[in-house]
Amino acid sequence: MKRTPAYIHVYSDLKSGILSKKYDVGMLLPPEPELEQLYGVSRTTVRKAIAMLLSDGYITVKQGYGTQVISRKVSQNLNLLTSISQSLRKKGYAIGVKNTFVEKLRANAVLAHDFHIEEGSELVCVHRIQLADGDPVAITKNYILASLVPDIEKKSEEIVSLYDYLLKNYSLRYTDAKDTISAISADYEEAVVLGIEPKTALMTIKRICYINDIVAEVDDVRIIADKYEFEIYMKGKNA
Repeated sequence: MKRTPAYIHVYSDLKSGILSKKYDVGMLLPPEPELEQLYGVSRTTVRKAIAMLLSDGYITVKQGYGTQVISRKVSQNLNLLTSISQSLRKKGYAIGVKNTFVEKLRANAVLAHDFHIEEGSELVCVHRIQLADGDPVAITKNYILASLVPDIEKKSEEIVSLYDYLLKNYSLRYTDAKDTISAISADYEEAVVLGIEPKTALMTIKRICYINDIVAEVDDVRIIADKYEFEIYMKGKNA
């Protein structure tokens, strides 16, 4: 059996300390000489581990100041169709939800336009508060064609990852999606739900999900802006 490299061990232990808030946001990690003694490794090993933490977005290194733990933004690759919960899980957060509520409703003019259906057509809305490490990070409303998810409003289980839930229970797999992203300030009700100050910056994501040419779902997501970011990969014109 291959032995785990020393720098991986140091990286994993420091990362565990950050996730458990032993080293909380704003705190400095021990200086390199102290880490060398703590783990019984060389400076090169410590620097490799620090470089990995830096690459993964857990820390920032400031010359003359030290290695500081920073807020971990969750990155979502806009070239891939992934949910917020999937992106949170990939970044290492323990994900969860609370206050899940599923209701049937009739499409208003705006939703009818988005779905390309008649006003008054039947939809289902899944309301949730998304959690990361137990803290509220997003308010989500997912509107779905009722015909695609019969009796979903009668099910009592919490829906953590909606995409996974729809695939498992209804064999729904989206083929395409379009995101419209903007920024707003949290109003009083949003601030109370998310445990933040009113007027804190929120990122809003309106996502329209397709199954081939049919609009199957329209999402309204409000997420704390400093917890999330997007990545776009582009090729040069002649690539």
